[in-house]
Amino acid sequence: MVKPNVLLRTGKEILRTEGPVSLARRACDLASASFFERQTYDLYAHYPPNDRTLSEARPVSGLAHLRHEIVTTNQQADDLEVEGLEFRSSVNNARKRLDRGAVASCVFAGSELANVVWVAPTQRAKDSLNEPPFKVDFSKNEVWVGDGWTNPKYRRRGLRVYGHLKGTQFLLSRGITVSRYAIAKRNTASQMSTRKVDVHRYAEGRYVRLLRWKFCREIPLSEGQQELPVSSAALTPCGGESRCATGDTGVRLASHDTGD
Repeated sequence: MVKPNVLLRTGKEILRTEGPVSLARRACDLASASFFERQTYDLYAHYPPNDRTLSEARPVSGLAHLRHEIVTTNQQADDLEVEGLEFRSSVNNARKRLDRGAVASCVFAGSELANVVWVAPTQRAKDSLNEPPFKVDFSKNEVWVGDGWTNPKYRRRGLRVYGHLKGTQFLLSRGITVSRYAIAKRNTASQMSTRKVDVHRYAEGRYVRLLRWKFCREIPLSEGQQELPVSSAALTPCGGESRCATGDTGVRLASHDTGD
């Protein structure tokens, strides 16, 4: 979740590019999400050791002075602010998330935060992201990736692919075998950008939250429904149907709101 000043900036950009109706709809979604949320997701798995697109990060259209940073500690976040990079001033709850072990994969355009995606290597870190409680096996070197955000000023510029490739290099350095994430079916921009990278859609996720209570269900896709990259076609997706309920709470929007 981003800070109020960034939400205001985002609102102005939505009003300018999409109009008042879209802005009003998103504002209503944000307000109602405090109490009740029902969402259908596509669940994706990414296999860093098998990623075909790792050769090099592709050029980003019309953008110069890009800088990628992996932020793992609050000291590092403070150092970036001292350098003039807008990380802590743009991202809400960053201190708590870093304290709990979450990792921020960031792309800066000059001093501005252009894109951020959070990586959770433990359940404690994942809980700090307020993500839906879908399955991930941390004991097998899996991670959860979530709460992605792209600055509206830099959307549709290729940052999704650029950030994915840079982030994959980090996951490989940590010995991660699988990263999992959920994208809301109605999040068209993120769904389109996901098709540009080497991932595997393995299930549909149903999620309901009423106040503090969460319920989720994973429905594995049949072989014909799955989207398999060539490089991971031989890998077996996580199978079986799961249900889970928790007493956690958190206000969130569509996961991976990258807008790329």
